[in-house]
Amino acid sequence: MHILLIHQAFATEDEAGGTRHYEIGKYLSQKGHVLTAVASTVNYQTRQTIKKLKGKRLPQQGPGLVICRAWAYPTRRGVFWGRLMAFVSFMITSFLVGLNVRKVDMVWGTSPPIFQAITAYLLARLKGVPFVLEVRDLWPDFAISTGILHNRFLILLSRYLERFLYHNADQIMTNSPGFIPIILSRGSAKFQTQVVSNGVDIAMFSNPNDQELRGQLGLEGKFVAIYAGAHGLANDLETVLAAAKILRKHQDVVFVLMGDGPLRDSLMQKARDEELNNVQFIPPQPKARVPSYLAVADVCIATLKAVPMFDTTYPNKVFDYMAARRPTLLAIDGAIRDVVEKADGGRFVPPGDAQALAEATMMYYRSRELRLRQGENARLYAEAYFDRPVQAAKAEAIFQKALRDHVMKGWFRMMFKRILDIISSLVALLFLAIPFAIFAIAIKLDSRGPVFFRQERVGLKGGVFKPWKFRTMVDGAVHTGLGLSAAKDDPRITRVGRFLRNTGIDELPQFINVLMGQMSLVGPRPTVPSQVERYDDAQRRRLLAKPGVTGLAVVRGRNALSWEERIKLDTWYIDHWSIWLDIKILALTPWKVLVTREGLYGEDGVNEDFGSPSQPSLSKKEQQ
Repeated sequence: MHILLIHQAFATEDEAGGTRHYEIGKYLSQKGHVLTAVASTVNYQTRQTIKKLKGKRLPQQGPGLVICRAWAYPTRRGVFWGRLMAFVSFMITSFLVGLNVRKVDMVWGTSPPIFQAITAYLLARLKGVPFVLEVRDLWPDFAISTGILHNRFLILLSRYLERFLYHNADQIMTNSPGFIPIILSRGSAKFQTQVVSNGVDIAMFSNPNDQELRGQLGLEGKFVAIYAGAHGLANDLETVLAAAKILRKHQDVVFVLMGDGPLRDSLMQKARDEELNNVQFIPPQPKARVPSYLAVADVCIATLKAVPMFDTTYPNKVFDYMAARRPTLLAIDGAIRDVVEKADGGRFVPPGDAQALAEATMMYYRSRELRLRQGENARLYAEAYFDRPVQAAKAEAIFQKALRDHVMKGWFRMMFKRILDIISSLVALLFLAIPFAIFAIAIKLDSRGPVFFRQERVGLKGGVFKPWKFRTMVDGAVHTGLGLSAAKDDPRITRVGRFLRNTGIDELPQFINVLMGQMSLVGPRPTVPSQVERYDDAQRRRLLAKPGVTGLAVVRGRNALSWEERIKLDTWYIDHWSIWLDIKILALTPWKVLVTREGLYGEDGVNEDFGSPSQPSLSKKEQQ
């Protein structure tokens, strides 16, 4: 595979910043794939300009890792509109650079910032390849929660872009399981959303001797608590300074803040103003140097503001701490707390509680045995569950799945299919308006109840909708417990309903769903959620196309076929779709439905339900 990654903050081990993508790229290269990363000309932590290169190949990591640089507006830290300019400028220039990358099999976009994910989506669609979206933060939720984003228009735009990307991604991977419920609630399909958690390249952390570096930093004989990471609004480093103030009398306890960010200058000024001689600031370091600095530490600190949204995060720094055999003083609740506590690799303190942070620091200060034991526990847990090659293998599997499931492709052909759907459904609804009114009156005269029967069905990528369909059974028929099974002489079918079923007219109101974009003229027939829940992975591929008013299974036997046979036909249709195939199915449908009436009912005159006979046909929700 050749994967094109759009990532403004892509960093190698020789640069400051997170190296998640670089490490995944190394793994992919070693497996014979190619990763081309389009990155910014400005390092997002140090703000230093990187020499612009058309394409830098990294032969020491294998032939398959290439970095291309795209210009981004250089901004001073802490300036909101300047950062926005940097994001937007990179969105445009990375698009131009990405266009020139040839023979790409898929495009990988990562957020935040969300703008670069838009670039990745556009490139994927123009190149006709799958789009894989990586969600590393719940943006814009985090930006709103911390007050970074408060402009109403920008919030509305961000929300729209977020939902658009979730809905249109071929695969979504996220670095924290805590993000999954929120991503699913905003348009992503469950079967297309997976976790590739943050982790660490264990091999990088050989726990080097810290004595020489301790001497260089003036930390000999000190108890060192290190925070390594961004110095931003979300990181709540004011609480770390407050804890340092509480422990100021302990001259052998030193807090080290390593990294950069918009608040670094103000934090340094505050430490000077309050004469916090037990606080030391270190500039951001290349990832290759981070293990040496963490080896200086006795305990490591991870902190975020007390914002409920942050309970979903998996901060990457924590896994670095664990790999370095250092216990974590964790002022973050939720998902990452579960990891640290299961590992017995640190101590949780309430976010924003400086007194609790100070007391926990002293607990480790007094017990070397506790530090060593929890540090070793953390290392073993990271090795077992969060080693980067393991996570990279999961990412590789997601890319391969995206490639396999990239079906019904071709921008022009799909646009033609949609135009055909719109025109055909409009013409049909206009032509059938009067007959529909007559059928509606007949249904009301024949039996009590509504004209239409509307029940939840599963559509494209697992989305749920309610098709329009003329009611053919007595009102409340689903409550009898027979569910979807319908016999040829089923007493629940009304007189008018029998005529509508025999002619297929009961399905025609679904042209409304076609016009709304929930269905297509041709595709797999929609089924209820309880059936989809019982699909295996192969059968779930049926959801890669919009459901159809008619379909290949309809003209090949309908209910005379088993559900397994119908699903195989549907997935074959998805894999071999063409406009010409749609036309043939549309041409055959009137003959099969009106003339031969093949498969109106199944074997012995009964429509088979999907799955084990012991399972209920409908869930309680579906029977309401």
